[in-house]
Amino acid sequence: MPVLDALDGAALARVVASYRDALRAHQEELNRLNVYPVPDGDTGTNMALTIESVCAELGDASRMDDVCRAVSHGSLMGARGNSGVILSQILRGLADTFRSIELIAVDDLVAALRRASDAAYQAVMRPVEGTILTAVRAAAEAAESARAAGESSLDALLDGVQRAAIDAVDRSPELLPVLKEAGVVDAGGRGFTLLVDAFLHVVDGRPLPEPEVVPISAAVAAHQRGESNTGLRYEVMFLLDADDATIPAFKEAWDSIGDSIVVVGGDGVWNCHVHTNDI
Repeated sequence: MPVLDALDGAALARVVASYRDALRAHQEELNRLNVYPVPDGDTGTNMALTIESVCAELGDASRMDDVCRAVSHGSLMGARGNSGVILSQILRGLADTFRSIELIAVDDLVAALRRASDAAYQAVMRPVEGTILTAVRAAAEAAESARAAGESSLDALLDGVQRAAIDAVDRSPELLPVLKEAGVVDAGGRGFTLLVDAFLHVVDGRPLPEPEVVPISAAVAAHQRGESNTGLRYEVMFLLDADDATIPAFKEAWDSIGDSIVVVGGDGVWNCHVHTNDI
């Protein structure tokens, strides 16, 4: 197939569908890697369900604005778990950048990755490095550096982005001791790298990566047997109708009852996530 130098709405829709296929294929691998923030072995499932919601809303849309609207709304309404809520913010950052243009070229992708990274960090009450946040930030920085160096090819830019994201995931145990102790890399970050793979699959036709055989970690196995002692018993999620100006105070109030606080959305609709004992 010819290498694309830009992506139209239909091509972006194929990226979304390819990402869904990749997450489905790697779902169990990601689940087995999932030891942070809670070793409940569901990161792959939650990321896959989040993108399934996007695809359900996407339908056969092919106009850029329609595709971006489906990505933004579908990911917000269908986000699942800590990883899915952060992923929804990454996807919304991309969609918000792309929706006003007809063709996605190098400069647009660079701007979109920066917007996605900033949005993801802003959504998390206490950002932690060594997670999906680090991977998407590394991707954005690599894109900006390549563009500043004169890169004008979409596939070459994505190659650099892919290397940076994978490297960030490979280094995640050095940034997050719980990963090093378990002998795994970050599951959410690994899931994000598959999004870059999906872009490359559409841009130059390279195959999506095969899932790796990952042994289940002791922490995940203990949690599945009901033997884990993480301290916080419940994962609480809901959709909230609230004025945007009230959200900072809402996050501060939640800060006293739990952690892994992620609140994403806007224009009066918010997807809220917290781990807590006070259900």
